[in-house]
Amino acid sequence: MFAGRFAEFLLHSGNRHRIHSPFLYSLIDVVVRRDKPVEGGDRIEKIRKACLQSHEIIQKTDYGTSGNGLRGATYDISIKEIASASLTPARMARRLNRLAVYMKAERILEIGTSLGITASYLAMSNPGARVITLEGCPSLSRIARGHFAQLGLANIELIEGRFEDTLEPALKSLGHADLVYIDGNHRKEAFLEYFDLCMNYTGNNTVIICDDIHASKGMEEAWAQVIQRPEVTVSLDFFYSGWVFFRKESSREHFRLRYI
Repeated sequence: MFAGRFAEFLLHSGNRHRIHSPFLYSLIDVVVRRDKPVEGGDRIEKIRKACLQSHEIIQKTDYGTSGNGLRGATYDISIKEIASASLTPARMARRLNRLAVYMKAERILEIGTSLGITASYLAMSNPGARVITLEGCPSLSRIARGHFAQLGLANIELIEGRFEDTLEPALKSLGHADLVYIDGNHRKEAFLEYFDLCMNYTGNNTVIICDDIHASKGMEEAWAQVIQRPEVTVSLDFFYSGWVFFRKESSREHFRLRYI
């Protein structure tokens, strides 16, 4: 089924030459096509490598696809397994860093900290930026905080708890979000709830990044609903993630792009 969704995406996608908006053409050129090292990124990647080799077993609490209501599902799993299955790849993490720089994001929210790799890349986009990252699992929160301390990242605030309990207070604390990365609880209903709540704290230059938009039929349905929101003027579908913009000066356009 996943292969079929990917084939369908390739059939209906193109490259930047389909885009005529100067803003989007520049964004694709600078942020998406020009992969380059991130200053300090080598230190983050050393942590990723250590996680991929770690046989430490933690007790993971999952409120997402494996979750069980208010309590969540709790099970033992190795750091290596988590790193292998759920971390944003280095190339995509660098892309998010460049996007934050390009959008001059000063107030950043991440939903789904995991081991803290992506939050670290986002925090390094601007040492003066305020980054709030949300994580439901106490064990992962402990490890991520250790990684932030190891990297000397003082501009990250990790809030632990169910997203349903922590998301709105985090948004109120930020007051306004310049960049939001939704990478947790990949269920249609939960995703739409998070997106709609975040949308209340967006501005003309906000970008919301939605992870795993083609991971399941439900997530594809959620993405289709998101890009039909009247507030959304532009969306970019990169298959593994989707970017949403609210620029009033932009024509309403939705693109599928092969910059995977």
